[in-house]
Amino acid sequence: MERPATSPSFLAAAMGKTDQKKPGDPAKPGTEQEDGAVDSAFDLWLRRGLHQLYDTVASEPIPEALLRMIEEDRAAKED
Repeated sequence: MERPATSPSFLAAAMGKTDQKKPGDPAKPGTEQEDGAVDSAFDLWLRRGLHQLYDTVASEPIPEALLRMIEEDRAAKED
């Protein structure tokens, strides 16, 4: 049985990684705009997800015991 080629260039092409920018290569026209759109879409998705997960926790009141510990530490540093 014959095995497919497993050279790095073959694997990169099979994985769709042949278009990656190499250091020193000039940028392709339009790729910066596409990357910016992807970044902003990801940022929006991440922001919404984090808000969905943590807004309820962030809006909870700070426990009295924790506030007391902070005040005691602050007073100890002033002395």
